[in-house]
Amino acid sequence: MIEPNLKVLNKDIMLDLIGDDPVMIRQFGIDFLKQAKESLQKIILMYNQNSFTAVKEEAHYLKTSAAAVGAEQTSHLLKALEVSGEVGDKQQCKHLILEIKSSLKQVHGAIIDDSSTNSSMPPSQGDNAL
Repeated sequence: MIEPNLKVLNKDIMLDLIGDDPVMIRQFGIDFLKQAKESLQKIILMYNQNSFTAVKEEAHYLKTSAAAVGAEQTSHLLKALEVSGEVGDKQQCKHLILEIKSSLKQVHGAIIDDSSTNSSMPPSQGDNAL
């Protein structure tokens, strides 16, 4: 379902948005991970309540943030979840939610691994956001 040219984390997006500021880029990444955890919990709750319009809306909200930090694969999956939520396709929503969860774990790894290679960055409590 994920297009092969999409990256787990396209670092150029944040460089273009913020500039070459590793500390600020890391903080944006950590903030995104916290938001993603909360949004995914909401999406799962709404899915379990068969509230597919709400799933669509929360997926749209998180998709925008994912795109802003360069989480291209996650953003793509969230777009697909928006569409599935709009038509009320419960099975496809379930499949996509599981894929999004996995994709977010990869984004988490990319953000944390990248920042841990730069010893000048202090550890953050957001490291365990997912």
